Amino acid sequence: MSKPVGTAQPAKYREAILATATGGMAIALGTLLSVFTVIKMPQGGSLTIGSMLPVIFCALAFGTGWGFGIAAVYGVLQFIIAPFIAHWASIVLDYPVAFGLLGLAGLFAAPAAERQDERNILKRVGQIQPWRIIIAVVVAMLGRFLAHVLSGVVFFASYAEGKNVWLYSLGYNGSYMVPEMVVTSILLLPLALVFRPRRRS
Repeated sequence: MSKPVGTAQPAKYREAILATATGGMAIALGTLLSVFTVIKMPQGGSLTIGSMLPVIFCALAFGTGWGFGIAAVYGVLQFIIAPFIAHWASIVLDYPVAFGLLGLAGLFAAPAAERQDERNILKRVGQIQPWRIIIAVVVAMLGRFLAHVLSGVVFFASYAEGKNVWLYSLGYNGSYMVPEMVVTSILLLPLALVFRPRRRS
């Protein structure tokens, strides 16, 4: 039996509208959460109360395409609201690139057909195995971390004479990125477990 004309064609538009609306709310919520910092680093970077969660959630709910786009917009907004320009490269590396790489979490989203069949975005994340959720957060945060490290190497090269700038940048950025990864995992995993589909007996 063929699908009604009114339901088959608009499916991709419905998904685009849902992703755009959810992405907008995620960017707003992430920006709000980024204001509440636990640790603020002197040369840029901070530990927040889960400000990465909404963006990573979108990547898991809508896949890499939307994930990269939403995350990059979030990064640009972070630059507009609270810019920290350590050097010319940091404008790109520390904002659209670093935050955009959070979209890597979308690699671990449920298959497109499966997730798009579910209109409840919370249940979309529940479709993903818990261990994949953890790996998604780690990979996403690792992508952001590496962008910050590369930016830090350029910055610290002029301040850490005689020292290994790679180790210096790794240590500096790891001091807030590792705790941020742990906080995000702790907050996201229970959410995914609560909305995990129940097996029928």
